[in-house]
Amino acid sequence: MITSIAILILSTAMFFFYIQTLCEKVLRREFSRAYFEDVLNAIDLEFPRVRQALSANAPMTCSQIRLALKCDFFTLKYLVKNGDSKRQHLSWQEWMLIGYFRALLLTLPLRYAFHFREKESVMKLTVILRHFANLVGERVSPDAANGMAASSQA
Repeated sequence: MITSIAILILSTAMFFFYIQTLCEKVLRREFSRAYFEDVLNAIDLEFPRVRQALSANAPMTCSQIRLALKCDFFTLKYLVKNGDSKRQHLSWQEWMLIGYFRALLLTLPLRYAFHFREKESVMKLTVILRHFANLVGERVSPDAANGMAASSQA
């Protein structure tokens, strides 16, 4: 019985480690340019301010951070889903990042309550949002559309 429980716990831990590793691999994707800056200029997102406030050690409560990141997440998720009319669904990488973001956001109050790597967790959340902003910018950018058209003609 104890062996079964140990195997279940170890398997679950390895599964979550594998998911986290896959998400970090997806987040390391290089974009041809910083598309997120165009998105930030077009819509007012809060995650860069949250990141700056954490870097400057400015006082912010967990609820303020969660609200700002959650609003940005819903905005960017909507734009990723509906920003390109040619794409009808999200890729498996995007779904995995959405789940990873939700899991990190869900554990954020616990991390703040126990002072367990809360700053690192918020930084990961902002990296995910930056990745989604890059995806949105890449999909709606005229440069990306021109590059795709040129490569399909060749």
